[in-house]
Amino acid sequence: MALVLGSCGFSPAQIDTDGGEGVDAADTCGAAASTTCTGRTRRTCGADHRWDSAADKLCDYTCSEGTCVAASNVPLTDVVTCTADAPALTPAAGSTVSLSASGGTHIDCSPNCGTVGVTRINAVKTYATPLPGFSLFCLSKIELQGATQLLVATNTVPPEAILMVVDDAVSIAGIISFDGAGAGSGAAVASGGPGGFAGADLSTNSGHDGQGPCRGHGGTTSGPQFTGNDYSGGGGGGAGNASIGGDGGTGECVDGDHHGGPGMHGGLCGTDELIPLIGGSGGGGGGDATINGAYGYGGGGGGGVLQISSRTSIAVTGSISARGGAGFGTATVDGGSGGGAGGGLLLEAPAILLTGQLSVDGGNGGLAGAGAGGTGASGGNQAANGRSHTANGQGGTGGGGGGGRIRIVGGNATCTSGVSPNTACTTGALVVAP
Repeated sequence: MALVLGSCGFSPAQIDTDGGEGVDAADTCGAAASTTCTGRTRRTCGADHRWDSAADKLCDYTCSEGTCVAASNVPLTDVVTCTADAPALTPAAGSTVSLSASGGTHIDCSPNCGTVGVTRINAVKTYATPLPGFSLFCLSKIELQGATQLLVATNTVPPEAILMVVDDAVSIAGIISFDGAGAGSGAAVASGGPGGFAGADLSTNSGHDGQGPCRGHGGTTSGPQFTGNDYSGGGGGGAGNASIGGDGGTGECVDGDHHGGPGMHGGLCGTDELIPLIGGSGGGGGGDATINGAYGYGGGGGGGVLQISSRTSIAVTGSISARGGAGFGTATVDGGSGGGAGGGLLLEAPAILLTGQLSVDGGNGGLAGAGAGGTGASGGNQAANGRSHTANGQGGTGGGGGGGRIRIVGGNATCTSGVSPNTACTTGALVVAP
């Protein structure tokens, strides 16, 4: 649905009754002191019913419905530095575009970012607080065509959220992915997306907790040490965000006399307004029930968080995601790990068109001998608990990750059918600037 803000101008065709020259209708207005917007400029009607150019005000962020409004999360003193002279992110279709923290948070483009010779766009400022902080990008325009993807570089994920202030229009027909990483069998920790939090690390006993304010907790290991038949592992809990994660499942050892306990789910955290910008938390680790190695698998990473604030318009006909990463496990007596929670997407502009997909789903929990892990929050479904053992020698599976948040701000903002989970989206009006 297109969200287009109307102005409150008045343009009567004035007739000169004394035989003089007529007044240009474009210069006339209605009630004295009434206001309207011309782009980023707020105009004021004078006592003579003409627009008073001396009263024109260039808004620091933008003008909406006759009022100067502010961008979320970033100070206006920094917003005003983002101008039409900023770099454009308008790569040719099929270009490689990646966000990286290597050598400072920046965007890499190949062959270029839209201007010949410009292959890198640096963040103009990074804010350390409130945690996890965010990096500010000033851009003159964004246009990602259908065959173009903006992805996060593997192993160089910025720990902070990403905020883009765009002077002109934003058009996303391609793909932007700020997803958290899925867990694996090795020692590498599954990272969160930018502004999200990592999953739990690999353990040799009871599973470890994920990272973040709504982290999933680790499943426990039960049984006397170094006697493999008596060990069992419980599943890790899924992380939470706007909705809670799923609990892990209970495991049972081969001899049937020891039970691995479930990791508890992560709860609720953050705000519907996404102020401050906080991504999804990480899933809890599974309990290790194998004595000859580390099999307490780490949890999935939490989805990242992205804010795009345009002075004119945003159109999304492609997709933007900040999903939680999946947990990991094997069909054994070891516990599967929990899924990461979905992150956050904040879009704000005077005019918004959303016909594409916006997703902040939670990641699935890891499997175990008890079966498949709990599914993450998605569509109309909340995160599911992991499965518990139904026979001896089965580890508990990981719980699914909770869903994140989507915030649409500007005019008659509407949550469309293209958002997932269904309950993730809220709307609001642009805030009047101080």
